[in-house]
Amino acid sequence: MLVAFKCAGRPINVLYGTHPGVGNGALNNYTFCLYCSKPKSPRTHHCRTCGMCVLDMDHHCPFIGNCVGAGNHKNFIAFLISAVISTIYASAMCVYSLIHIMPPLENGAAYASNVAHGDTLSVLRAVKNITIAYIANAVLFSVRGLVLVYLFVASVSVAIGLSVLLWQQLSYIYEGKTYLSHLSSQGREEDGEKSCRNLLTFFGCPHSIERHLPTIRNLRKRHKT
Repeated sequence: MLVAFKCAGRPINVLYGTHPGVGNGALNNYTFCLYCSKPKSPRTHHCRTCGMCVLDMDHHCPFIGNCVGAGNHKNFIAFLISAVISTIYASAMCVYSLIHIMPPLENGAAYASNVAHGDTLSVLRAVKNITIAYIANAVLFSVRGLVLVYLFVASVSVAIGLSVLLWQQLSYIYEGKTYLSHLSSQGREEDGEKSCRNLLTFFGCPHSIERHLPTIRNLRKRHKT
């Protein structure tokens, strides 16, 4: 609810116009948004879907119907973590239920004995026979069993996709970037700082913890051609 309905991060309205009203150097590093017709601060991007400029915009997520920016980025990470845990739990419950409703495997004890005491060829043959037997028993599945199989495949697929997205998001936070700033910095050699402090600062952890963490500086040498 928070990530979907909370404001993604509206930038502060900056006074602009004549030089006495603005002040010398007040709009350094600012650009002008043609859609909003006002100055746009650094790391601010205009979202055409939402029709507004978003501070520290990461991306516009169609699944929540909202942008991900400075105002709700932490909520988005919490949403991804909870969704990954939920899909993993759903997959485990599907497997648990399938084991209990699956028809009993014929000659299961004999297959288990071959796996425990046989050589490699016997083990492979036993695994093959067990797989074929389970596939044959799957024909006898009830509607409930087929629904559980579908839910298991869907839960695993969603869990994998969300885990990749979560890892990508945490990687960008570790680098002190957003997805859009990462795209804008591609192809340019810049000095960057990768640090666990970026993660602690993002999640609002105490500064006393940050002092005990190492900082990895990513310094790239520029070669002149």
